[in-house]
Amino acid sequence: YNVSEIEELVFIANNSELQIGGLLFAGILISSLGAVMDVSMSVASTINEIHDKNPDLSRYELFKSGINVGRDMMGTMSNTLILAFTGGSINTLIWFYAYDLSYGQIINMYQIGIEVMQGLSGTSAIILTVPIVALISSFLLTTNVQIGDKKKAA
Repeated sequence: YNVSEIEELVFIANNSELQIGGLLFAGILISSLGAVMDVSMSVASTINEIHDKNPDLSRYELFKSGINVGRDMMGTMSNTLILAFTGGSINTLIWFYAYDLSYGQIINMYQIGIEVMQGLSGTSAIILTVPIVALISSFLLTTNVQIGDKKKAA
């Protein structure tokens, strides 16, 4: 629980039902949510545009196109996420430099563990988002649904 404002959180947890571990976990999930939403909207929008230009494509072809586009996004968004976490902890990095800490000391600090967990969870989320969104989008776009008077793809 080596996070900022831990004393205040411990005080609040002692007087309520707040679970600090759950709070840390929620923070890790929320920190990667923006990147996941960005990737999912980009993949879904791309698949929709491809379907609009060629509605005769099969579900598999749309899925494959989504994966191809998403593959490029996975690399760039993962790097963006890692760099955002690093930028957010620039004060900690300066602190490490100023005190001339050894590699062993740095790698065993809780702050580094938290940053690694955020980076891994965000990267994993992005990697899992691409095939899931590509699958759902390709399925919905190739399933015809009657809406009002017009026949549209969902």
